Amino acid sequence: MKEDSTVKPNGIPFTLKDITTVVDDFYGRIQLDPVLSVPFQSVHDWPEHIKKLSHFWWIRFGGKPYMFSDYNPVPKHYFAGFNAELLTRWLQLFHATLQQHLNNEQYALWKELSEQMGQGLSLRNEMFRKHHEGTSQ
Repeated sequence: MKEDSTVKPNGIPFTLKDITTVVDDFYGRIQLDPVLSVPFQSVHDWPEHIKKLSHFWWIRFGGKPYMFSDYNPVPKHYFAGFNAELLTRWLQLFHATLQQHLNNEQYALWKELSEQMGQGLSLRNEMFRKHHEGTSQ
């Protein structure tokens, strides 16, 4: 996939380079964050993780898959100990990264999408927790 490949969610263009730049910078910040780096200690191959998450966002923006990805974030985040407090911190750091790299339209759209996905992930994590606790008793 070429870096200048473009998707236009809601008519707002994003290149693959826009997405990979944000994802790469963001996960660099995660590794340095004293709180968020802890649940991400389970990541052993950061370049591969960044590739997968760039692909994840590319697809969320309507791009065609360019690599195989069977990514289910709910159990990964649950077992890493993600909770509402960590999600809030994650979103703050993510939004700061978005603002640094994107224009206002791109920033607003990706910020809104990340907040919606964060809420959905929180709900699914809670459902997963209840199910997991119910089956382990």
